[in-house]
Amino acid sequence: MKFEEKDNVIYSFSAQHNPVAELSPGEILVVETADCFNGQVHESGQSLAAIDWNRVTPATGPFYVNGAEPGDALEIEILEIKTAQQGIMVLERETGILPNVNVPEVKIFGLAASSLILAEGLSVPVQPMIGVIGVAPSEGEVSNKLPGSHGGKLYAKEICPGSRICLPVFHAGALLALGDIHLLMGDGAISGSGIGTSAEVKFRVEVLKGMQLAGPLVATEAGTYFLASAPSLAEAIGTACRAGVDYISETAELPFAEAYMAAGAVGQLGFCQAAGSPYIVKFFVPRLLKVLQGE
Repeated sequence: MKFEEKDNVIYSFSAQHNPVAELSPGEILVVETADCFNGQVHESGQSLAAIDWNRVTPATGPFYVNGAEPGDALEIEILEIKTAQQGIMVLERETGILPNVNVPEVKIFGLAASSLILAEGLSVPVQPMIGVIGVAPSEGEVSNKLPGSHGGKLYAKEICPGSRICLPVFHAGALLALGDIHLLMGDGAISGSGIGTSAEVKFRVEVLKGMQLAGPLVATEAGTYFLASAPSLAEAIGTACRAGVDYISETAELPFAEAYMAAGAVGQLGFCQAAGSPYIVKFFVPRLLKVLQGE
């Protein structure tokens, strides 16, 4: 098992970044991640003017995965997330679904055992998840703040311990990086973000040879989430739903029309980022559909 400190961070995904370490399929890595603001937020009520916005959303890495080639997929199994004992949330001016906030807000939340203290007398169990995870995109450089077929800022709360996220590989070694851990992230991120923190993430990586993916998917015990992002909400929804229907058609060997009906009957459409463009949506296909394969 290897360990990587949070000092090696990137703020974009690109094939031009030099890898900080190599991983072999099946190997376990523990990665330190900085919080979304890379340690720049120290107290509630802090002014946003002191934040260097070029140093937000850091991701630790990238890591060169031996044997990963274009046309393959990476499968990253999230084994454990150990978080810091506090969380950070920033409400920026005119942001989120309800853009009527005129005064920015910075708040630090403390933890009591495994619960987050939202206010005096009000706490909720934490659900750590990975906000940013991705590989080098097919071309160019993409900011960590943006989602895409390569991954990036996906804001899917299902990327958590016990799940496996699969990403398409566009370059040799894939160049995997991750960060922006959250203690809590609501569906849609309606106020612009969740409650971020620093953490240690333990994961195992595998290479799925020849598994050509159009975009990220997350496999859980309950089923599979197909993620998609686009400038328009309609396009993001269409892409995610099409991926789910195609999956049903291929795995259950059903004609497209029948797979489409099955998806309409049991599929679930949700939001990862609904506050603004690019929108990120998820389409869930439950495992119960495996009965269609005689399992």
